[in-house]
Amino acid sequence: MASRWSNKSQPWSGKRTMEGSVEALPSPPFGDLIQTLKVDGLEGESKKLRDLAHIHNPRTVTSYSWVEKTAFGPTILIPGQPPLWTPETNPSRLQQDSGSYLRDKNAARYPSYPTEPAVVASLAADPAIPTEVDIFACGSTLGNLLRFVRGQDRTFRMLAYKVCNTIFLVRRERSPTELIPDVRGYGHTFPEANTTWEHGVKGSASHQRLIRYNFGGLDLVVRFEADGYIKPPSSPKRATPARAASPSSVCELTFSMSATSVSPSLPVSSAPATTLKVTPAGTLTPQTTLFDLKTRSIYTRYKKDHVTEELPRLWVSQIPTFVLAFHDHGLFKREDTEVKDIRDDVSQWEKEHAGELADLAALLHWIRDVLLRQSGSRIEICRSGEGVLEVRRVMGDVREVLSDGVREQWERASNEGKAEENGRNEEIVGSKGIDNEGGNGGGILEWEEGDGDFTACSEECGYCGTCTR
Repeated sequence: MASRWSNKSQPWSGKRTMEGSVEALPSPPFGDLIQTLKVDGLEGESKKLRDLAHIHNPRTVTSYSWVEKTAFGPTILIPGQPPLWTPETNPSRLQQDSGSYLRDKNAARYPSYPTEPAVVASLAADPAIPTEVDIFACGSTLGNLLRFVRGQDRTFRMLAYKVCNTIFLVRRERSPTELIPDVRGYGHTFPEANTTWEHGVKGSASHQRLIRYNFGGLDLVVRFEADGYIKPPSSPKRATPARAASPSSVCELTFSMSATSVSPSLPVSSAPATTLKVTPAGTLTPQTTLFDLKTRSIYTRYKKDHVTEELPRLWVSQIPTFVLAFHDHGLFKREDTEVKDIRDDVSQWEKEHAGELADLAALLHWIRDVLLRQSGSRIEICRSGEGVLEVRRVMGDVREVLSDGVREQWERASNEGKAEENGRNEEIVGSKGIDNEGGNGGGILEWEEGDGDFTACSEECGYCGTCTR
C-alpha cells in the first residue's frame, strides 16, 4: 500500500547517504553573545509565580489548513479542518514509512514568514488580539523552553521578535525545508489508512490550530498541529462551515483544486514565497474533539509508559485525546489501538510539575524583559545539549517575523486598542488625565469570498512512530 503522506518528487534539503540518512546541513552563523542564563537564575522570580504557573482559561482562537498542491503558491484554508478519525474495520499489515518528512511544515510552505499564516488567521478571528497577547509561540518553541527548565538534554535555536508589546517565538532550523532523518516505523502510513480529509478540505496537507491561555501571568497564543478529530456521536453528517467573526486575508483569491491525495510531508516549493493565499473553507472543530496520535511496537506496550512521556507536549497543546496504536511488524489490530481521554493525566502532570512550570513562567517573563530592553526588534535564543541558555544577536539572512502589510495590521490594532483603553481610563480618572494614544484607523484585511466547495508530532514530526516527544 503506497502512502499518500509521501511524495518523492520534491527537492531534498540535504543529501541522501548510502545508508539512507540525510547529511547535516550547515547551521546558520551565531551572533555575538548578549547574556546567558542557568535555570537556578530563575529561582527568585519562579517562587513569586508559583501560584500562577498553571494553564488558566484555555480557549480556541482559530485554525487553518495548508493546501498541498495548488498553482497559486502557498495557500491556506481558514478555518480548515483536521482529518477525521475513520479506523479500518479489518486489520491490515501496512508498509513502513518511506519518503521525506519535514521538520517545520509552516516554514517549508511559507519560508519568507513562517509565523504569518497563524497571525493572519488570528487577526481574522479576533481583530483585537494584538492588544491582549504577550507571547505568540508554537508547540516546538514552548516545548524546548520547557525541556530547558526541566534539565533535559536538547539542542535548539529560536528567534524572538517584538512587535509592539507582543513577543513572537519562532523556531530556527538549518533550512526551511530541513528533513527529519532516518524516519522509520508506521507513524505516517497508519494515519493514512485510518484518517480521512473530508470533502470540503480534500487536498489539505496539515491542520494547524491556535489556542490561547493564561499562564504565569502572561497571555499566550500557541500554534500546534492537530493529527485529527473524532466526530461526536450526535454530530450531523454535514456540518455548517464556520466563518470568522471578522474575516480577513492577505490577498484576494478564488480558486479550485482537483487534487484528492494528501501529503503533509513536503512543500509545494522550497523557493521563498512572497504572497500567502487565503480562502474560507472547512469547519472550526471544537478543541474537545481533537486527538494526538502515535504508533509504537506491540513489544514495548508494557515496557514503557508511552502516555506519560507525551504529557508535557500534550500539556502545551491541551489536546484532550491520545490515540496510541500498537503494531506487530506493521499489523495493526483494533484491540491494540487505544483511544484515551488524557485530560485527567495532563491535569495531574501539571500539579506534579508545578515547580518546573513556575520556572517556565519565570523564563518567559525573562525572555520578554530581555527583548523589550533591547534597542533592536529581535534576538536569538539557543542552547547546546545540557548547556546554559544563550541570548545572542541575530546573524545570517533573517527576515522580520511579519511582512510589512501584516505587521502594519498588527501594529494598527495594537495602537487602536491602546487608544481605546486610554480613553476609558480618561473617563475614569477625569481631571487626573491619561494621555490618549491615537491609532492609525482603518480595517483589517479584506476577505475574498470562496466559490463554494474547495476540494483538492508534534511540531517536529507529526506522525513519526519513533519520535519520543
